[in-house]
This record gives sequence, C-alpha cells and structure tokens, in this order.
Amino acid sequence: MGKPGDNAVVALLRIRVIRRMWAAITVSSFGDWLGLLANTALAQQLTADRSLATQGLAISGVILTRLLPDLVLGPIAGALADRLDRRRTIIIGDVLAGLLFLSIAFTYDLTWLYVAQFLIEAVGLFTMPAKQAVWVNIVPREKLPVANQMSLISVYGAVPVAAFVFAVLSTFNRFFQDPLLASARVPIVIALVFNALTFFLAAATVYAVRRDIPSFLAGRGEAKNVLTAIREGVSFMLGSPVLRGLYVGILGAFLAGGAVVGVAQLYVVALDAGNAGYSILFGTVFTGLALGMILGPKLLPGISRRRMFGLTVGLAGTTAVTMALVGDFVLVLALALLVGAFGGIAWITGYTMIGYEVEDRLRGRVFAFIMSSVRIALLVSVAAGPLLAGWLGERSLRFRDTEVVLSGPATVLLVAGLAATLVGFYAYRRVGGASSTRLIDVLWKSVPRPDLLGEERIDTGLFVAFEGVRDEPADEQAELLAQYLAQAGYPVVRTREPGDTLAGRRIAAILHGADAEALDPHTEVLLYLADRAEHVARVVRPALLRREIVVCRRYLDSSLAHQGAGRGLDMTRIRRTSQWVTGNLAPELTVVLDAATRPGEDAAVREAFLFFAEADPDHHVVFPADLARDRLAEAIRERVSAMLATRSERVGGAAPVNPAAPEPAAPGSVTAAG
Repeated sequence: MGKPGDNAVVALLRIRVIRRMWAAITVSSFGDWLGLLANTALAQQLTADRSLATQGLAISGVILTRLLPDLVLGPIAGALADRLDRRRTIIIGDVLAGLLFLSIAFTYDLTWLYVAQFLIEAVGLFTMPAKQAVWVNIVPREKLPVANQMSLISVYGAVPVAAFVFAVLSTFNRFFQDPLLASARVPIVIALVFNALTFFLAAATVYAVRRDIPSFLAGRGEAKNVLTAIREGVSFMLGSPVLRGLYVGILGAFLAGGAVVGVAQLYVVALDAGNAGYSILFGTVFTGLALGMILGPKLLPGISRRRMFGLTVGLAGTTAVTMALVGDFVLVLALALLVGAFGGIAWITGYTMIGYEVEDRLRGRVFAFIMSSVRIALLVSVAAGPLLAGWLGERSLRFRDTEVVLSGPATVLLVAGLAATLVGFYAYRRVGGASSTRLIDVLWKSVPRPDLLGEERIDTGLFVAFEGVRDEPADEQAELLAQYLAQAGYPVVRTREPGDTLAGRRIAAILHGADAEALDPHTEVLLYLADRAEHVARVVRPALLRREIVVCRRYLDSSLAHQGAGRGLDMTRIRRTSQWVTGNLAPELTVVLDAATRPGEDAAVREAFLFFAEADPDHHVVFPADLARDRLAEAIRERVSAMLATRSERVGGAAPVNPAAPEPAAPGSVTAAG
C-alpha cells in the first residue's frame, strides 16, 4: 500500500499486482513496436532490388496485415473475449505472439511475414482487451485516472525506446568486417528474436501474479460488426454540426497520417538515411504523439478544446507540408516531432470532446462508429500512400526562378499535409464556431505568461468553492455540505458571489437587478472582481483566520469561465486582477458540478470549468450534476472529510478574534454571510 508521502504513481507501484501488470503492459508494448519496425524493414530489404513501387507495396502489406484482423475478426473476438479466463488469455496469447515473431526471424520470407503478422494481430484482439479489463479491475477506483495515464505513457513511451534500440542494432553491425555479421539481415533478426523474448517475459510476469488477478468471467456482451456500428452512429453524428466537424477532423487527420506512415520507409530511403534513419524518424513521430497527448493542452491553456482541435489538425498538416519540402534529415526529424505533437493534441482533444458532446446512452455506438471509420481510413491511406509514391515518381515544382525537386514519397507527404491543413481549417470553423476574432489574437491571448503573484492558501480553516454551469445543483449541494459540516460540529460560513456584503449587494443589483442593463464585458468583469475584493476582505479571509470552514458558491473559476471563455476576455488578465484584489487567496478545493449544455447555453463555459479542473487536479474535483442528489452529496462529503482528517489542527477552535472582523460563529452552526 502507498505511504503518506508518496505521490499517486509511487503509491500505485507499491501494489504488487499493479506493478507486475504495468511491467507486462510496458514490456509487451515495447516488443510490439520493435516488431513493427523490424517487419517493415524486412519487407523493404526483401524487395530492395526491385522498383520503388514494389517496395512500397511490400511495406503497405505489413501495415495492412496489422489492421486487417481488426476488421475481419473484430466481431468474433469481441464476442469471445469476455467469455474467456483473462489470465489464461494473456499468458497464452503472449506466448503465441512470441513464437510467431520467432518464426518470422527464422523463415525470413515475405509471404510468411504477412501470414504471421496477421496471426499476431488476431491474437492481439484477444490479449489487449483482456489486459485492459484486468488493469481496470485491479486498480483502486479513485486512482484509475492516474493509472490510465501510466498505461498511456507505457504504450506510447515504448515507441522511442524501441526506435532507439532498432537504430542501434541497424548501425552496430556496420562495424563488423565479416560479411555475415555486416549483413542488413542481422539487426532485423536480432530485433525479431528480442521482440519474441519480450512477449515471453510479459507472459511469465502475468503467470507469476495469476493468483492476485480474478478471472473476471463476464456475461455475454453484444457483438457488433463494423457495418452495424456505422449504421447506429451515423444518424446521430449527422444531426450535430459539432460532431460532424469532429468526425471530419479526426477522419481527415488519420487519412493524412496514414499516408505519412505508409511512405515513411520510402521517404527515408530517398534521404539516404537507411534503416537506422527510419527507426529514428518513426520514434520521433511517436515521441511527439506521446508528448502531445500528455502535455499538449497545457501549453496553450487559454484556447478552448473546440478551437484547439481544428487548430492542431491544421498545424500538423502545415508542418507535414514543410517536412515534404525539406531535404535535410535532421530538419525532417525536428518537423516530425512537431507533426506527432500536434497530432497527439488533436487526437486527445477530439476524443475527449466526443465524450462530452454525446449522451451516455449513445456514447458507445458513436465511439464504435468513429473507431470503425478510423480503421477504414488507415487501411485506405496506408495502402494507397506507397503505391502513389511509386506511381508518381520524381516531380518538380517551380516557383519563379526556383525549382524544387520532390521524390515520390515527398509528393505524397505534400498532398497529405495540404489535405490535413484544409481539414483543420474546416474543423476550426465548424467545431470552434464562426468568430470575428483573428486566430493570431486567440493565440496571443492564450500564451501563458509567468505568474509572479502565485496563489495563497491560508494555513488555517478550510476554503471550499462550488462551481458549475447550472445554479440549482451547485447551490443545493453547497447548502447540503454546509449543513452536514455544522451537524458534525464544525464552524461553517455559507457564502456566495456576488452579493454577500453590503457593497456586494449593490453590485449585484447593478449586474442582475430589475433595472439592470446590458454591460460591456470589461465593465461586467470589473464589477464581479470588485465584489470579490470586498467579499474576501469582509467574509472569507476573517473566517479562515478564525479556523472556520468557508463554503462558497462561485469564485475565480466563474469569472474565468463566464467572462473569459464566455465573453471572450483575456483570462490571464482576469486571473491576475483577481489575485491582486484578493491577496492571491485560492480555495483548497473547488467542486465542479458538470452538466451537458442545453440549447442556448455556451459550451465554451462548460469546457472552461472542465479545463481548470484538469489543469489543477490537486485542488479540483468534478462530479456529474445529474447524479442522484444523495449520492452526489455523499461523494462530496467523503472528499471534504478526507481533507479535514489531515487538517484537524487547522479547523475547529476559535482563533484570537480580529477586532475589525465579525464575531465568530459558534461551533456547529452555519453562518450565512452578509
């Protein structure tokens, strides 16, 4: 079990079965990526004495045989996977995969490569869902988000490691004088054997902890093939402009990305970089992909997901265009890192948005529809890319007095990049919404600046804020929490913004009174901040200094979401001004009650609340607002109670009274501020 000082990752890795399963997933992922590099290099080497078109067809075959089982056998695997003992499925499947990789190394034949690759991927249709299901079931529910991030890093983080290993193997044999050891066949065989060993090791790891893993025999699930998934999802998809934009954006990005993957081996050959160069390029793209998925959205925190999606698809396309026009391998690597990073941001952003936009009862079918379409797009583009490269051959582009010569792979890369750029522009307009704000202004406002003020969290009392797009559930749950804490014997101040001071009530009348008129956004936000300055000075800070619990409805996140995301104001300026007028005071916990947007509501406001929670998970917690009233109240109480358990010395007794402050509330009572 974790120790008190451990972070979330260390705490998880202290659990033996989780540590072993994480190791098994990491090792087998590394072997899978190393096998893909070795197999594509093998296909190219076996056809090296033939035309460029033939080499391209051979490489396409490797990729196609990786994707084909998912289309052909997916429904069967889906029907059987939940009926099998998942422990045995993982162990037997990884052993079979290892034996098949060994057979590829020993036969060294193109036909058997395709057959074995198809069988390996067919086995993976059973083992991968089993590993995912076991992972979800052995991880404590409250630690699942961190565990999923660990799993994601394991899968995509293995790519650069595999690429580096293959690059070393491809380079190392050149130092030998013996013709046998210097053969291009040696590093491929070594990689395939090493790959097989990683699968054997993964199987042995799961076998060692098999008694700690329940079999999880599930009931019969509903198996749907690709065409059924498409029929179920298409009607809902076509009915939503935002989902149409997301769908076209994701599909266009994968079509372009598949073409890039398909011609990568031939492109590197045209640059005279060899197998080592191909593995480095491959690893660089996926390193960028992993970085984009993990870190990307934090780089431009002021851009909403809706704009981020189309923007990053377009940037990936324009970077690919630049990559096609550059003939230097080092510059190509730098651009490949950017292509991967932009693609990773677009993928994680689009996938997350679909989860927010789709009703829960339809979410599975819509996801199935999108993933089926993605697989078809990859099949078409990966197969067509190398064939087009061989058919097009060398081409030249003339710009006035300058002539640029492009190889066949570079031409395909150029076309794919242009297509992705256009798709990104479409998705930006469709998903992000038509706006008169220039893109350069959006970017400028969204670039994070150094924050010299920081945030203060007073070391006495407890400050809890409630946020959300709907007033009713947030107001109700704030009141229920205050009542619960008072009954437990804690001194509680229940307050809100705006209007919980004398000056605040006058400000609230200007903003929301019967005679209120529409205000300029800048005037509106400054009035809210003036209310907050008075509120913190008169109510919140004095209560915290008295070691009381403050339960507040609305705080800084509301200003950032409504006036920043909703009214288009600069979030950085709003945050800094709020920090200035409050002395940098921030809640120790912000409870966000999330609800799907209704017609007429601004989805950007909801996305902003969710983004703030994602960016600061240590001080935010998100609950669905439509959860049953009592269940929601219980979940909030558990979170606050856990915080109070570690803060007993900070909450409960009365501190020395500040003469300028109101008289402290008696323990066990709820004080309504103002």
